[in-house]
Amino acid sequence: MHQVWENPNPPFSFEYGGRPAAALIPGWHREETTQPSPGGQTTHRRYRDPATGLVVTAHLRRFDAFPALDWVLELENTGRADTPIIDHLLPLDVSWAWGRGEQVVLHWAKGSECVADDFLPVDEVLRPGRELRLAPNQGRSSDGVLPFMNLQCPGGGVVLAIGWSGQWAAALARSEENLRISAGMEHCRLYLKPGEKIRTPRILLIGWQGEEAMAGNNLLRRLLLTHYCPRLGGELVIPPVAHMTMSTYHKTCVVTREGELAALGRIADLGGEAFWVDACWYGSGGRWWEEVGNWNVRQDQFPEGLGFIGEAAHVRGMKFVLWFEPERVRTGTPIEREHPEFLLRLEHSPENSLLNLGLPQVQEYIIDAVSRIITASGVDIYRQDFNIQPLPFWQAADAADRVGMTEIRHIEGLYAMWDELLRRHPGLAIDNCSSGGRRIDLETVSRAFPLWRSDFSDVGGPEQGRGLQLGDQSQTAGLSRWVPLHTASVWSFSPYDFRSAMATGVVLYCDIRVEGFPMEDARRAIAELKRLRPYYLGDFHPLLPLTMAAHDWCAYQYHRPTEGDGFAVFLRRHESPFPTMEFALRGIDPEAEYEIGASATFDAPVLKRVRGKTLLQLVAQIDQQPGSLLFQYRRV
Repeated sequence: MHQVWENPNPPFSFEYGGRPAAALIPGWHREETTQPSPGGQTTHRRYRDPATGLVVTAHLRRFDAFPALDWVLELENTGRADTPIIDHLLPLDVSWAWGRGEQVVLHWAKGSECVADDFLPVDEVLRPGRELRLAPNQGRSSDGVLPFMNLQCPGGGVVLAIGWSGQWAAALARSEENLRISAGMEHCRLYLKPGEKIRTPRILLIGWQGEEAMAGNNLLRRLLLTHYCPRLGGELVIPPVAHMTMSTYHKTCVVTREGELAALGRIADLGGEAFWVDACWYGSGGRWWEEVGNWNVRQDQFPEGLGFIGEAAHVRGMKFVLWFEPERVRTGTPIEREHPEFLLRLEHSPENSLLNLGLPQVQEYIIDAVSRIITASGVDIYRQDFNIQPLPFWQAADAADRVGMTEIRHIEGLYAMWDELLRRHPGLAIDNCSSGGRRIDLETVSRAFPLWRSDFSDVGGPEQGRGLQLGDQSQTAGLSRWVPLHTASVWSFSPYDFRSAMATGVVLYCDIRVEGFPMEDARRAIAELKRLRPYYLGDFHPLLPLTMAAHDWCAYQYHRPTEGDGFAVFLRRHESPFPTMEFALRGIDPEAEYEIGASATFDAPVLKRVRGKTLLQLVAQIDQQPGSLLFQYRRV
């Protein structure tokens, strides 16, 4: 993988004044410096055009323990005049020789669109003469497609991850002898004024070897957990078992101090780790979506503020999660009235404006506003939602010769905002929502986790019946291939329902205050998740092709290679006629001895000892329809 940057031509491209950069850069001045970085080293390679003063700097990170390269480009105008037009800026643009007749498969995944099959994997064969292009919907990085993909060829392949929380695009084109891979912003054609600097999407490439594509996916998972996912005090920030009352608020439009404290006490009694207040705490009494842009605590419901909730959560040993949506501003709210210069608008959408995070004064304003509430309320997990498609706003604000500049500044501003909040509040974690999982990419994964990976958890609630479980299974088994930390909501607590949704955390979305709520079932389900949590940080292996068919089974495994232990979940769906299924667990030493146990309930399994070869011909039996089986194993 390191050879990508050792070739004479760097692995990026653009046109500069109508000429390809590849023809220009050999005549530019080049210098570089290298310094240690966690787990490896970082090289800063600088290319300077002596004629115009354009400087292109590649910040290239190498890892000692992973066959991976991470880089981001910065372009700066150090001259005294505007640069020529920079067009088709691609931080990744490489071609590899490919043998005739070799099969090439691209493994990618749907993003989030509030449907049952969010994050469903897609496998496409790239035949000679074919070009495949991927891009999200309207400016949010995982809206419709995830910015993670795995290119497989005989004997191995390459994983590509893109770090850009806006409108990226990736293209793969295959000829008889070559395969070209390119990625960057979908729309970028601009010049730089003297002193201006911009950055590009971040690119991560991971080389892998083997015959199974999941070898590449698991390298990505390990790399993210080791070097990217947020940490506090050196420890990974794990998504919690949380509860919020928003489903009740949707029905009643009522929220009270007493009701929130009652729910908080109940989730604490169940073993919960966080209490969550969603979009019901701010404004002047209007509906929640009408009040975004009014970040004042509701005086009719919480006259003393929200500090009592943070304090009550902390007394019970829990975290406090609080919802915001700072980037969307509704007409008539304080920000819209007092600071119209902060906003990007569209004529055909007068009710919603986009906060222009590209302006430094806007960043300062919103960071201060959010920070005051975090401090006053004792917030531990800052939840940022984003229920608007930003691309039309960015495009409307761009000049014809500055296409992409508004988007670049907004995305830079988003990262600056999150980084500053983390700096000001050293114990803070960030929950990245964006209409449920629509802004998951390498940069956001590095700063946050999604506690609400799909709005299908809300819109597709119990009324969806069996479709809710199929959606939960698709999203758990689909997203876990790429991103190790995420959660979804649960509405009920049978082993089948709960195991369909559980991941590193879970959100109890039902009303746990009602009479007859199954407290003991919920308590046992939560205890099982906590017991399994260490294994979720291991490798992930699908044991069956993932489908949305009600007559199929769903099965997957989490495995810790170093410890030689893990678990598998088997889910027999509603219409499956088969009570048994044969599986081969991954990562098993056939000659080693293992302790194993299986349970269809939340009871701890009875353990027995077997040889590893038994686990390579494992028969799972589920008599219930639907039903689940949890299988645990440990190398002795």
